[in-house]
Amino acid sequence: MILLDEAIRAGFQPCSYSLHILALVILGMRGTRDRLPVLAVYYLAMSVFAWIPFLGVDPLFDGRIAGVVGLAAGLSLIGWDDPGSRAALARMSGAGLVGAFAGATWLPCVGPELGAILTDALRDPWPGLAGVALYLLGVMIAPGILAAITDYVPPIRQALAKRSVVYTFRALGAAIVLSVATGFYPLLLGHLARISSL
Repeated sequence: MILLDEAIRAGFQPCSYSLHILALVILGMRGTRDRLPVLAVYYLAMSVFAWIPFLGVDPLFDGRIAGVVGLAAGLSLIGWDDPGSRAALARMSGAGLVGAFAGATWLPCVGPELGAILTDALRDPWPGLAGVALYLLGVMIAPGILAAITDYVPPIRQALAKRSVVYTFRALGAAIVLSVATGFYPLLLGHLARISSL
């Protein structure tokens, strides 16, 4: 329970901004579609890709190229407008790609509980998966509550379904991809962290 408390606090710290920004973009791109399932896929992919370095796997062979391709493909799939089960599968796959990017590039703010989990995961990675997943669950509480509100409060859902809102979030997603491609993304996150500490 202490780990979850630490994670919820970390969810409001700058180290979580990269996770939350991408979560907000994919939630904003959903239009009239449900947000909780896509956030769940995002969270699962994020948890796995934050953990796999403990298996000795580098999830980003060339960070910038892999990040740009994965992020652009994921956001494109999430924004796919076609109805039908194939499109739904594509949108969920897109959420997985964006979650993979988020997990692979996440730099946690390590408190004592997460520090112990990460240290243990270096010796034996498999138990570390549960610890990382539980920690990230706590970090993602705020986006999860937001997704539930937007799914179950009709006025908010209708407001977010407007084309202008969806296009704004698509433009924001494109700007994030461009910032990753140019190397500006870490600087942007650092700037947001400085602003939040004022």
